[in-house]
Amino acid sequence: MAISIGLNSAVQSLLAHQQAMDAVTHNIANVNTPGYSRQRIHLGAVAPAGSSGVGQGVEVLSVERVRDLFIDFQIRSQSHSAGDYSARADSLNLVELAFGEPSDNGLRAVLGQFFNAWRDLSNAPEQSAARSAVVQAGETVAFVAQRLATSMSEIRADANTRLEASVGEINDLAKQVAALNQSIIEVRATGDPAADLTDKRDLALDRLSQLTDLRTIQHDDGHVDVFIGGRSLVQGVKASEIDLVINPLNQNFYDVQWAQDGATVASQSGEVGGLLHQRDTDLPARMADLNTLVAQVITDVNAVHAAGFGQDGVTTGTAFFTGTDATDIAVNAAVSGDLGLVAAASAGGAPGDGSGALALADLQRATNLTGGSQTYEAYFNGMLTRLGVSVRDASGTSQAQAATIAHLDQLRASVSGVSLDEEMVAMVQYQKGYEAAAKVISTIDDMIEQLFAMVG
Repeated sequence: MAISIGLNSAVQSLLAHQQAMDAVTHNIANVNTPGYSRQRIHLGAVAPAGSSGVGQGVEVLSVERVRDLFIDFQIRSQSHSAGDYSARADSLNLVELAFGEPSDNGLRAVLGQFFNAWRDLSNAPEQSAARSAVVQAGETVAFVAQRLATSMSEIRADANTRLEASVGEINDLAKQVAALNQSIIEVRATGDPAADLTDKRDLALDRLSQLTDLRTIQHDDGHVDVFIGGRSLVQGVKASEIDLVINPLNQNFYDVQWAQDGATVASQSGEVGGLLHQRDTDLPARMADLNTLVAQVITDVNAVHAAGFGQDGVTTGTAFFTGTDATDIAVNAAVSGDLGLVAAASAGGAPGDGSGALALADLQRATNLTGGSQTYEAYFNGMLTRLGVSVRDASGTSQAQAATIAHLDQLRASVSGVSLDEEMVAMVQYQKGYEAAAKVISTIDDMIEQLFAMVG
């Protein structure tokens, strides 16, 4: 073998092992970098150039980004549901907190106190204090009902605000993925695997998968296309925009649309899907249940009160409540301004009669809801039970999904994460290879010197 061939082989070995050491150093430096995938150098023998049969050393065949695409797919699939149920659980927990049951100040308690005040009035219809207690109890019912209605509206508004932030983040991430696609295509065209750029893009895709239910397609040149509901969010190096359009028919909340043509974005899962479900389906349904209860109370109380007579034994036909549901229920200003209008009697000319107040108190046990099968309390308990079940299911599913993702993250870390022990072993291995190549060069140098000495 010619000395030049041996020297060239040794130099190539130096360069190859130096590049391998660089990869090890890069791995160690990024041991705590989120989303980083360790890189592995693949070395290969250089084939003989002539008929001597002796190879020409070693070369770097490739730099591999160690990543399991199947685990990535599983994590993103689970992230859709995790984001969805996390958003639902957050919203439902706020609803449960707003109801605050069981509580001495909750709607169930104040309704009971309201009917008890009428029961007390039936025993002393001529007393102003008893009449005042009825009015105050009615005002408390109205206050608590309106507070619940306001809280539900605020929770819906909060979901709308969070939706705005989530859609804005989706647009930003889509632009980021498109820009990274461009860079990855350009870098890979030079032969570089663009491992670090791909890690950054995968980190963006992981977050996107929490926000919405996406599907990705990987292409040979390295770029990734991203789809939501069959529509392209990222196509090559171009990102589509998602718009938020105010809908006056839905309390000026946002509709989520594609900027290109105004079509609805079909996001069925992820944080966006969960927020849309809570804002437009779940919360309105719970608000409707509350309004059904309060509207029935207003109707029943007003019907019995209007049939009774005031303290003068003459005035009748007076409504006790105004409003139609939980959003606007209030005690009739005429009644709160004149306690004599409280209709405790069921017959005219009988100021000491309390049978009207007793009839109104008996509404507490009347089954006027759900087709005549439930009392106010039973209906309200059913609302709370359904809420509790929904909170439990959403929280449980969210926690289960989080545990699944945590397990998958551990699997991904076992494949892609940097092990300092492995890197130390690799460092020693490549260091020894480098030292051996350097020793070969030193030996060849000595041989050349001896050759020149002999010739001279």
